[in-house]
Amino acid sequence: MNKGERTRNEILKQSIIHSSQYGLADITIGTISKLCNMSRTGVISHFENKEDMQIAILEYGEELFKKRVIQPAWREDPLNHVIALLENWADWVREMFTEHQVSCPFIKAVVEFQNRPDSKVRTFTVSQQNRLIDYLTHRINRCVEHGRLKENTDSVAVAYELYSLYLGHAITQHSVAINTPNTMFKSSIVRLLKQYQISSQP
Repeated sequence: MNKGERTRNEILKQSIIHSSQYGLADITIGTISKLCNMSRTGVISHFENKEDMQIAILEYGEELFKKRVIQPAWREDPLNHVIALLENWADWVREMFTEHQVSCPFIKAVVEFQNRPDSKVRTFTVSQQNRLIDYLTHRINRCVEHGRLKENTDSVAVAYELYSLYLGHAITQHSVAINTPNTMFKSSIVRLLKQYQISSQP
């Protein structure tokens, strides 16, 4: 990795932390230049415009997500794989940025851009979440194919339910007076999936 790539990565690292705290929509070249102790020109040299920078931040976050959530979640048993995936998802932001009070940057971006005029960033946020739901759907399909969930399981519906559980958890965990929100979220995953399991299974 050359100096330019290292600099760009540092910009994106500081940007994903900032957007996890304050949101992506109003992030600016000036904000990032102050965070990275760089000139505005130095930051601009790595991105064509603000939208290009915002999308690059989300892409950077997605690569972190793959490394910290998706890859470590692999289990031979497909149902355990799904559970591990959701458990990792619940923990990833806090574990990545331990010194900051942050929440999921993807959820923040979706909420921020959902009612804004159509743009490249809005399109990317929607596509990013659809990719995640598609991935969950494929994991549920694998559970059905391997006999871990009932044959008539609607994989899309289950993926949507799991996604919705995480969405609620991501938004309320810092604002609702619950002592152990992560523990409750993980228990909810197990309860939800149990209703689709074949009855002979524990």
